[in-house]
Amino acid sequence: MTQRRVKIGFIGAGSIGSLFGGYLASLKSDEYSTEVILFCRESHANEINKNGLILKRGQSELKITELKAYKNPKEADDLLLKDSDFSFDFLFLTTKAYDLETAMVEYRRVIESSKWIIILQNGIGNEQIAYNYCPEKKILRMLTSGGALLSKAGEVIHTGEGITKLGFPIQKGITVNGPEMSEIQVNLKLISDLLNLVGIDTEIVDDIIGESWEKVFVNVGINAFGALSRLKNGQLLENKGIKHMMGIAINEALKVAEKQHIILSNKDFLAVTYDVAKNTAENKNSMLQDILKRKPTEIDFINGRIVKLGKELGVNTPVNELLTYLIKGLEESGI
Repeated sequence: MTQRRVKIGFIGAGSIGSLFGGYLASLKSDEYSTEVILFCRESHANEINKNGLILKRGQSELKITELKAYKNPKEADDLLLKDSDFSFDFLFLTTKAYDLETAMVEYRRVIESSKWIIILQNGIGNEQIAYNYCPEKKILRMLTSGGALLSKAGEVIHTGEGITKLGFPIQKGITVNGPEMSEIQVNLKLISDLLNLVGIDTEIVDDIIGESWEKVFVNVGINAFGALSRLKNGQLLENKGIKHMMGIAINEALKVAEKQHIILSNKDFLAVTYDVAKNTAENKNSMLQDILKRKPTEIDFINGRIVKLGKELGVNTPVNELLTYLIKGLEESGI
């Protein structure tokens, strides 16, 4: 059997991008082989190219040398100059949500040459930014409830198990004909199969926009509370007051989603959030990690987006507004 070679890139390969890229680079399959390239910070790229990428999961450790890393957009452009046919089958955008627009501008040539763009980020409305720089019909969206921590250059800790969901974001004004949708489905299945083969539990969903909102409910209920309190996910549930306020923040987001006419499942989203916090009990959520590293957070794409939409739709969101202002104040303090 002839193996199908799949070329995969990751722009903004921090914790999650390196985790997914590392696992995909470790693929052992009779049917597929992968070539994985990470675009990341210089220190991370240098360590990976010198000693490989180390993925830690519990007591196990996986060292991956079958991948390359580059440090900036110029090196990405150099790949195209050396090989005019250079193209990624799947190019993941795993920057922080607030860096999405910058990444799309800086990596424009590589994005244009790639067949499929996959946005793997927190937040809602990310696709609308990407549409300004890339054809809508080549953009896919991915969400994950798994956790990862970039402990040091060249080393990522897989901190929490979770489900990864993948789909084509169907938006108003975007018309996809039968053959186009068939091609989309084939490629969704391909990347889903690859992820499942390397142990990342992945499923294809029909409404990834609705799923994005459902993921945001979890982020609304966990991230800012963890960042402000410095508590790990599981510890949030041990504080009755925080646990109560998590529910209020989620209910505000639900009201905004209802007014926005977002189609949601019949899940109890408060219970779902508690389950995620329990299953990732030892995880310091991504917003807390950002605060501890004195970096900007994705608050504008999570609680801040709920506040913005709430004002546009006439829905009061006082708890989310307070959380947003407090996180922004914490960012400014540098503490």
